[in-house]
Amino acid sequence: MTTTVVSQENSLAPEPERVPTRNSHRSPVNPYIRMIGVRFAQIIPTAIIASFITFALIRIIPGGPAEALLGPNGSDEAIAALNERLGLNQPLLVQYWNWVVSALHGDLGTSLQNSAPVGPQILARLPASAELVVLALLLSAVVAIPLGVWTATRQGRHSDGLTRTVSGIGLAVPDFFLAIVLVDVFALGLGVLPVLGWVPLENSVIDNLSHLVLPATALAAGAASIAVRQTRAAMIETLSSDYVRTARAMGIDERKIVWRYALRNIVPTIVTVYGLLAVAMLGATVILEQIFVLPGLGSALVIAIDTRDYPMLQGIVLLFVVIVLLVNILVDVVNNMISPQLRKGTIS
Repeated sequence: MTTTVVSQENSLAPEPERVPTRNSHRSPVNPYIRMIGVRFAQIIPTAIIASFITFALIRIIPGGPAEALLGPNGSDEAIAALNERLGLNQPLLVQYWNWVVSALHGDLGTSLQNSAPVGPQILARLPASAELVVLALLLSAVVAIPLGVWTATRQGRHSDGLTRTVSGIGLAVPDFFLAIVLVDVFALGLGVLPVLGWVPLENSVIDNLSHLVLPATALAAGAASIAVRQTRAAMIETLSSDYVRTARAMGIDERKIVWRYALRNIVPTIVTVYGLLAVAMLGATVILEQIFVLPGLGSALVIAIDTRDYPMLQGIVLLFVVIVLLVNILVDVVNNMISPQLRKGTIS
């Protein structure tokens, strides 16, 4: 009986149904390369449409750079002269075309507030936002995935109900409110963590993490609440499948069934959820960076909106669009890499 269990154990995970292709002959191009090429080709029109919509919408905002620079005492003649010097009196399509041509040459323009190139300023602020999002994703995954799997195995018990209640509270509490509470307790009350600011990673790893742990925790709380519920739901569905019942009938250890076979089959769901969470976290940095005074893209975006700094605003939004598209490509690549169909070359 033991020999039978061992020999059949590796065949327990179900092999998904083979997807028919239009052409029975395999393409000479590697399916990964073909898929990545198609996804990158889709970035171009998406980025153009998104950038033009942003370009047009920010010019609908009342006021403009000239009014912001000259202040409330600026005369109409001075505002008109400054708009002409900045090229803002040209037709919208002409302004957009000039900006696109410059962007393709690596020039995102000059900030209207400090007269410095936009590109280097954005690159200087990118590490703070990137570290915050990555750390929040890691904190969320470390908590949510094991907890979601564990609660799925205890469906209907008190621990399962408690987890769902806590995750519901995590979804209901705004991240900025949680951030204020964390600052009040751990920074102002206990004094164990710094309140504001940021230290670059290359200067000190410990100081860098100590400044990021509170905003990352506030950002990860809501994401973990979503991830634990999605993981739990996917795991419950997988544990009720036929191959799991067969594995149990064969006498295979329950922990191996859960953590080896069932968890492996919900990885695409987890990857997709965290791809969406990464995009959502990027948007949430706009508020959290203001609270914790982090020199990231979110705080720069708020300043650019407040001062009508069109070049800086357009550059940051364009970078956000590109990051979102790249995250979607990464999710597709990872999910297809773990897909048996693609590994066998059956998906074109």
